[in-house]
Parts: sequence; C-alpha cells; structure tokens
Amino acid sequence: MFCVANAQETTQQKEKTISQNGFSFGLDLAPFIIMGFDSDRKGVDFVTRYKFKTKWFVIGELGFENVKFEQNHYDYRSNGGFLKLGIDYNFFKVDEPGNNDNISLGLRYGIGSQSHESPRYSILDDYWGDYTGSFDLSNVTSHWVELVGGIRTEVLKNFYMGWTIRMKTLVAVGNTNELEPYTIPGYGRGDNSVNLGFTYTLEYYIPFRNSK
Repeated sequence: MFCVANAQETTQQKEKTISQNGFSFGLDLAPFIIMGFDSDRKGVDFVTRYKFKTKWFVIGELGFENVKFEQNHYDYRSNGGFLKLGIDYNFFKVDEPGNNDNISLGLRYGIGSQSHESPRYSILDDYWGDYTGSFDLSNVTSHWVELVGGIRTEVLKNFYMGWTIRMKTLVAVGNTNELEPYTIPGYGRGDNSVNLGFTYTLEYYIPFRNSK
C-alpha cells in the first residue's frame, strides 16, 4: 500500500513538473542574418511567450526596421516598427520532468507602422523625355496574418533556441499616397500579397508556478 501511494505521489509530482507554467523573453537573430545579405535593411526583433497550459502559449513579438537605399533611378527610405500577437499549440509529447521543448503550430496577427519617402525617382523616356520627381514623407499602417510552424529546445538550463517558418498573408495596407512600401516592417516585401519568412530565436525561460 505504501509503495502504491508513494508511486502515485511521485507521478503527481512528475506531472506538475512537466506542466510547469512560465514566461520567456528573447531575441530573434533573423534580422542580423538578413543584414549579412541585404545591407539596406537594418532591424531588431524581440519575442515573449507565456505558457498558460501544458500545450498552449500566448506569443508577443515586437520589432523595428530601417530601410535605406539609393539606386540609379530610385531612392527610398523607410523607418517603422511592428507588433505581432498570437498563439501556439505544442504537439511535442512531454514525458520527461522539466522538459519544455516544443514542436508547435500557431497563428499570428501583425500590425506594421512606418514612415517612408522617395527623395528622388527618375523615369527615362526617349520620346517624352526624362522626368524626375519625389514622394514626400507619409505614414502607412499595414495588417497581415501568419501561419507559423517550428521547433524550440533547451540548450542550457532555462536557455532555449528555436526556429520557425512562416507564411504571411497581407490583409490590408493603409493610405499609400501613391507610394507603395518597398518593405513592410515585420512582413517583408510590400508588393507581395504572400511572403515566406523565418525566425531564429534565443530565449530565457522563467518558470514560476505549476499548473493544476
């Protein structure tokens, strides 16, 4: 009888440890990787997640991006940020106490706001002649949704590394004032109705209580 009770107590303790809730915050390294291939784009992205049930997470992402380039016939500048809110479901079967690794699928809703301008653009035409103009600084707000899938694993005590692949679908773009965003912060190319993206995050996890 004592062995059975002891085994049940051990199992309950194990389940509590496995289902431990917590909060994490981290940094997305993808913008720094992108800067290595595209020096015109500079940005930084932060991520937070709250584990409120064994399989469910609430996710928040915040970032900023600056774009500036000068081409032969077109100059462009943009400065803005974005906010994403969403939820993830963990498909990974946890059978080890303290294991918070994830194989997840989720959704995000993103809002990006930016100020952009084209100080100079040129249209070359042999018949009508060349034309040079500009677009003044204007503000644009964009909305999109994302389908997210990825993995996340503990590499050191409470330190996690993870990556995601994302399919982003543009929902709406505000007043463009005849100038379409070259890139939308948090979304990518502004002339694409669908973009693919990725993240590569490092996070610190803070467990604070056990779910019942």
